Amino acid sequence: MEASEGIKNVKCEVVTPEGLVLDEHAQMVVIPGEVGEIGVLPRHAPIVTNTIVGEVRVKTMDGKMKHLAVGNGYAKMQYDRLMLLVDTAEKAEDIDIDRAEEAIKRAEKWLDQCHEAGVDCYRAQQSRNRAKNRLRVAGKA
Repeated sequence: MEASEGIKNVKCEVVTPEGLVLDEHAQMVVIPGEVGEIGVLPRHAPIVTNTIVGEVRVKTMDGKMKHLAVGNGYAKMQYDRLMLLVDTAEKAEDIDIDRAEEAIKRAEKWLDQCHEAGVDCYRAQQSRNRAKNRLRVAGKA
């Protein structure tokens, strides 16, 4: 079914610094918020909020679910349009599992050296969190 057939939908756009990752009309979108998940349906109240590393779930107009691993960012919902501006985003089917596993190992090595000069512990924790999220979401492809 086309979005133009009068069915209420949410236009969902996921944008990173590299460009547009997803542009989809959806029945529902669930995004990771700082205090929990936020479900967005058509005619949702306008909102601007922070998002965290997590999974975005998009129920497409044909009822299928799409899963994305996203990094930190912002979400803006207005006029049945949801725009996610995030630092990273990957569709579940595009995630390289070997690369994610290697990123976890690398981050854990950094965390073991956390108290040495030149190691940014916060950055290492965030890297590990993003890689673990990517592996979790990849399992839903």
